[in-house]
Amino acid sequence: MGNRRYPLRVARSAFGIRAQDLRTLARGTWWARRWIAALEAMRLGARFGRGRQYAVSGQVMDLVAEGAHVSASVVGSRPDPYRVTLDFTAAEGAVRERIAETIRAQPMTLGRLLAGDLPVEVGELFRAEGLPLFPQAEPRGKTPEGKMIWDVSMRCSCPDWSRPCKHMAAVLLLLGEEVARRPAALLALRGVDVETLVPPDAPSAPETFSAPQELSGWRASAPAACGALLVRRLGAVPYWRGTARCVETLEKMQARAGAVAREAASGNSVDLRM
Repeated sequence: MGNRRYPLRVARSAFGIRAQDLRTLARGTWWARRWIAALEAMRLGARFGRGRQYAVSGQVMDLVAEGAHVSASVVGSRPDPYRVTLDFTAAEGAVRERIAETIRAQPMTLGRLLAGDLPVEVGELFRAEGLPLFPQAEPRGKTPEGKMIWDVSMRCSCPDWSRPCKHMAAVLLLLGEEVARRPAALLALRGVDVETLVPPDAPSAPETFSAPQELSGWRASAPAACGALLVRRLGAVPYWRGTARCVETLEKMQARAGAVAREAASGNSVDLRM
């Protein structure tokens, strides 16, 4: 009995959503750094590292964010995935209307949000309304019965009593990647949909012009080393499920497409089966 070996029950590799840029979040935009700092302030200890491992290995099988409510399933040490739910404290009623009207009255702020930026003034706006923009480690207060009121209500079906557990940490880290890529998602978790703030009479984008039909004299001149610039500019694809890293996979595809395009533009025959 003493020499018996038990198999590792935690899946080392799953086919769920894989985190792609966790290493760069702490060095990225100011709101990505604030998100990571907020998680670290929760004093997760070893659960933070385990949650990171779960997020990287694809053990979050699904993740759905509907406004302030987030639900996910995470593969753990048992056959059935654990169910995780997060409910963020969201702006409601008059508070939401005041926030929406303030942002709508500032076209530059709204434009930056729509363009994937997050002005510092937005966080100050939420704070002035008594609502934090980032998750808080300390309770917001107590009920008359003495029960703690938390900024984010977290639940997991695992037996771990710690909050957040490693399964919740994995979901929060994946949310951090989405917030880093699209900061409007942070406002959505607080009940404010940026897309609905655009005035209905706002001018539409100008029509795009089609490319000239005659391109027989065109030659590809971009060096092969720069073939992945567009891919890196686009950044990580949200909720990537591939076994290889998303950017590396797209780089190979773009390099191949570029080589084929150059051959075709030079008048050479191209074998698309390769």
